[in-house]
Amino acid sequence: MKPMLSSVLMIVLADSAKGAFWYFQQMDTAGMAVAGVLLVCSFIGWGAMIGKWSDVQELRRRNHAFERRLRDEPSVVALNFPRGSNLGPYEFLVAEAVSAVQRHKGRLVRQSDVTLCMGHVENAVQRGVARTMVKYEDKMVLLSSLVSGGPFLGLLGTVWGVMVTFGALTEKASIAQLAPGVCGALVTTTLGLLVAIPATFGYNYLLTQVKIMTTELENFASSLADRVELELEGEARRNFEAAQERERLLRAAAPSVPAGVPLAPVPVAAEPPAALPGWEDAQ
Repeated sequence: MKPMLSSVLMIVLADSAKGAFWYFQQMDTAGMAVAGVLLVCSFIGWGAMIGKWSDVQELRRRNHAFERRLRDEPSVVALNFPRGSNLGPYEFLVAEAVSAVQRHKGRLVRQSDVTLCMGHVENAVQRGVARTMVKYEDKMVLLSSLVSGGPFLGLLGTVWGVMVTFGALTEKASIAQLAPGVCGALVTTTLGLLVAIPATFGYNYLLTQVKIMTTELENFASSLADRVELELEGEARRNFEAAQERERLLRAAAPSVPAGVPLAPVPVAAEPPAALPGWEDAQ
């Protein structure tokens, strides 16, 4: 593919009597400046499209691989992510959810405790979704600017070339006097279209991929919240049963305490929250 493109480029840019270089040689300084800017924009656009496509493929691969691994995990809230690890989008959401759960570790006994903890978990997951969407939309603004700005730069060169052409129109005007303006108008128009057309197709394709990944991310966040809530309810039920069992054992060990008098609850030591990386560390 690359050798074929190189061959076509050499044919187009061949320094023949009517090749592309001949048209550039007929342009004035202003037309060459606009053409140079458009060429730079074209290289930037192709680099941005290729880089963004590579990023999208890598993120999607990591997301799907982690989602498959997560199905085999017995507990989401028991996962641990080492500090400084390079986390993917799905891994980052799970790390944020686990970090919120760790703040309530050992204090989940009643349904109200689970509700309070889930409020913090959902807020953390929503913040993670917002930050991940910013990462998804990286470089899309550049492509959008090239799509809308390329034709305008080409139009600027066209207007300048037409203005130069009309300025050279006199009774004794020759082709040599009209050539710079006409060449500047046509070359800059062509370059503006060559910048905008690939950027338009690339932007629409990448925007569709970003929308699909955003929908997948929101669905994963919703299923993650459901799974965390179920695990927290199970943990709260086990903690409640353990508290009831401790109270029964205390009553059995202290028969002098009346049945209607509640015993002082045994404090449960809360485990310190595990240090989880943030988005900045993950980058």
